[in-house]
Amino acid sequence: MRKFWVGYWFKGWHFAYKIGFSIVITGARTYYRNFMYLGKEKIPKNAGIIYAINHQNAFLDPIAVAGQTNNPIHFLARSDIFKNKFAEKILRQLYMLPIYRKRDGVDTISKNQKTFEECHDILKNKGHLVIFPEGNHNFKKHLRSLKKGISRIALGTLSRHGENTPLYIVPLGIDYENHFSMNADILLNVGEPIVVKKYYHEFINYNAETINKLTNKVSELLKDLLLDINDQENYEEIYYLLHRVPLKSKNIIEKFKERKNKLSNLKSLKNTDLKNYKKIISDAKLLKSFVENHKIRAYLFSKPPMSLFKFYLTSFLMCLFLPFHLILLTTNYFPYKIPVWFVEKNIKDKHFHGSLKQALGVILFIGYWSMILLLTLVFYGWKFFILSAILLPIFAKINLKYWIQFIKLKGTWRFRKSLKHKNFNKAKEAFENIQKNLSL
Repeated sequence: MRKFWVGYWFKGWHFAYKIGFSIVITGARTYYRNFMYLGKEKIPKNAGIIYAINHQNAFLDPIAVAGQTNNPIHFLARSDIFKNKFAEKILRQLYMLPIYRKRDGVDTISKNQKTFEECHDILKNKGHLVIFPEGNHNFKKHLRSLKKGISRIALGTLSRHGENTPLYIVPLGIDYENHFSMNADILLNVGEPIVVKKYYHEFINYNAETINKLTNKVSELLKDLLLDINDQENYEEIYYLLHRVPLKSKNIIEKFKERKNKLSNLKSLKNTDLKNYKKIISDAKLLKSFVENHKIRAYLFSKPPMSLFKFYLTSFLMCLFLPFHLILLTTNYFPYKIPVWFVEKNIKDKHFHGSLKQALGVILFIGYWSMILLLTLVFYGWKFFILSAILLPIFAKINLKYWIQFIKLKGTWRFRKSLKHKNFNKAKEAFENIQKNLSL
């Protein structure tokens, strides 16, 4: 994650973008447990950049990237949100450009040509443009077929402004440990930049073929930067194996590599030992069903059961500190819970949950804590105001840690209870078989 930075307030960006940027970088620091931008040094300097990014999580994808750069990022967005003149003005200040589809009922070719020309000029002036070449979002960890627009824009820029225009396509894979909940990991994984000029002369003579070739190259590089689960029939089981069965490492990069290796092992097993592959999928279904029915986590199978002494001691300490937890909770519960409640109740498309929870959470926390600090200043003076400003984020961290320990203790209690269930040994055997066959 980027270090704290306020220099953007002194840059010549649109004011609306600065406000949005401040919300994004604040949200990134608080919403995610770990945020890693791997390979940022590969991004060329002093050149036009097209980021080619997989699209799994609606608004979170573009803002995750935008919050890590020192330059404004331009985005392509569907045209219907630009219909209102006021909305268009704000969106333009957020460096968003309309892209038209056939369903919009307009002359899409001429309308999009104008947008493409804007993109050409942005890239010629060494600006940065984000494109999601899959064309739409889907939270499944699978790279879908890419649209050719990214290649047309890239090669069109050189056609319009000359082949020596410095321009690169930078493939960037985004991997979410959990798409919809806070306190999870996110990895931005930068691949090797594509020099667009290398394709230009071939493009002059073989237009369509070169566009396909460049698009395929982007797809090939992107697949190396993310988890690409091709077996859609068994997607839920494979996802569970990669994200719910415990990993050896706690490091975000090492966890990603371990999952990539496990996925590679599964693909290899499917091609060489179909019977064993089906057994692993079957074991995953059994384990997933048992774990969900008993509301526990699979990692508990990898640990010896907690001793009764430790279990009761931990329970006693949790009860002892519960009053302090509840008191501190008054400083952060409402701005945390209101966005969760509002989004999950009113927003049907889960792809928008993460971004809305993050944005609303930042806004409500700023407002709620500002109110607390103002009241502290009025009634208790500057000393307590400064002390409160220091303690509020610490209280929030303590509450989060307590809640995580409470959830783990509750899971341990349920796991001990599940030991007596008739299917426990089958679930444990399934877990051990999975670990054995997918060990690295």
